[in-house]
Amino acid sequence: MRTWHLSHILLLLWASFARADLDKLEYCTEISPPFNFSDAQGQPTGLAVELLQMIWQYSDLSPQPIRILPWARGYKELSSKHNVVLFATARTPEREALFKWACPIDNSDFVLLGRAADKLTLVSAEQMKQYKIAVVRSTVSSQLLQERGLDESNLVEANRLSQAAKMLASGRTHLFATNKLVGYQTLKDLNMDLNDFNVAFVLDSKPLCYAFSRQVPDRDISRFQQALDRARASPQFSQLQAKYLPLRQSL
Repeated sequence: MRTWHLSHILLLLWASFARADLDKLEYCTEISPPFNFSDAQGQPTGLAVELLQMIWQYSDLSPQPIRILPWARGYKELSSKHNVVLFATARTPEREALFKWACPIDNSDFVLLGRAADKLTLVSAEQMKQYKIAVVRSTVSSQLLQERGLDESNLVEANRLSQAAKMLASGRTHLFATNKLVGYQTLKDLNMDLNDFNVAFVLDSKPLCYAFSRQVPDRDISRFQQALDRARASPQFSQLQAKYLPLRQSL
């Protein structure tokens, strides 16, 4: 009886310790609709944010603060601090060993958007070098372009998606490198006619994930992943997809 009582106490202490570790994480995101953005009151919302809130519930955690940062700053904090979660982060081979991961939030195409009037349809990376391309710095879109041999002579970097989208719409650049759904949603939120834009080239498809600093313990990643799996399997997640991803059906 005494042995059982001691084991029970140790189990409770371990659970409390695990919760405390998860409570110390700093959650960061960017303006990237429909996955993460600010609502009318300036509060973080979007599919990835509401999914995270479900994960906290399944993990028996109280709601945590979420900071909205420019992507490059959030990525720098993820790389330099010991307790950061950055989302929604594309998981690539180049990033694999840099961070720890809980996946997926979504699986997304990364593309080059052009103006329909320009009738640009590219078939090779070599063709891309003829054009100016708007891209948010430090994003997977930027990485994918650099892997194909593009450099600063081709790329016009922005801090935010809305800036990059405006560069394309105004004619400052020929193309806009972006997550396909996010790019179209950003243009829509800027009151642009989506028929005025087209996919000129598909760069790649990648899962969007919650990326963790390397120093976060594996047991916390495992616990987070289990909660993510439960959340994605729930009817509520299907409702989130219907709420935030209706544009996908029309693209």
